[in-house]
Amino acid sequence: MADWFQIPQRTWANYETGRSDPNLGFLIKLHERGYEIPGLTDGSAKEVLDKISNETGLTHDEIYRQRIEQLKDLPPETTVENFPPADYKQELNQNAPAVPSQAFDIFRLRHGTTVTLAATETDFDALVLLPVFTQTAAAGKGQPETQLQEIDKYIPIVLEMLGGANPRNCGIVRVVGDSMTDMNLFNGDFVIFDRTQIEGDGVYVISIGSDVRVKHLEYRPIERKIVISSENAKRYPNPEIISYEQAENILRIHGKVISWIHKHPY
Repeated sequence: MADWFQIPQRTWANYETGRSDPNLGFLIKLHERGYEIPGLTDGSAKEVLDKISNETGLTHDEIYRQRIEQLKDLPPETTVENFPPADYKQELNQNAPAVPSQAFDIFRLRHGTTVTLAATETDFDALVLLPVFTQTAAAGKGQPETQLQEIDKYIPIVLEMLGGANPRNCGIVRVVGDSMTDMNLFNGDFVIFDRTQIEGDGVYVISIGSDVRVKHLEYRPIERKIVISSENAKRYPNPEIISYEQAENILRIHGKVISWIHKHPY
């Protein structure tokens, strides 16, 4: 290992035994070779990385990449204890919808004026601002796909409606079409989905080819098939069935529907 990293064997032995901490130059070498480096995330192990990921919506790889960017201008001999505090920024990409920094707000009327008061995740009446994407999700024919990247606005949602899901992982799309009416999901409703829930049977926001839809997915592992069905037995009685191999090429799961905002259709 000492030869591999071009450092003295005694230096490597000191790193292993904890007699000394590796400097930034060595940690960056580790990072470039694909190793996870606790020192780049304030001494964190996997549990702490998971906590950072849960708080920010970032993957472990994104956490490391951002930490490298924060530290790369420091002298290579800088030691871990002299690293500046970490500051992780949530990124907008095709898998991680952005959310506002003020994650939890309580809105109340006071003297005829709406005011914002600080809240926590445990407050029963807390509201959270979630992004509404310009992309609609069809409960029917389908809409052109934009990968849910463009945000139209933010709307307040009662935190309890998320069922414990992290708001930073949630987004909202408006439904068009009538293929899900048997489960009381109607044209014009807003569905809230959690992008971290992408496995198992349930109702999901998905893309099939160039269409974004809200559909029910049922996995049949023995047959290696996925049944994609509507919830309108009269109008759409025949589900679409694709193989696991086909799914790898044409199916993309954006997240599981965890609740929706419903207006009476009549």
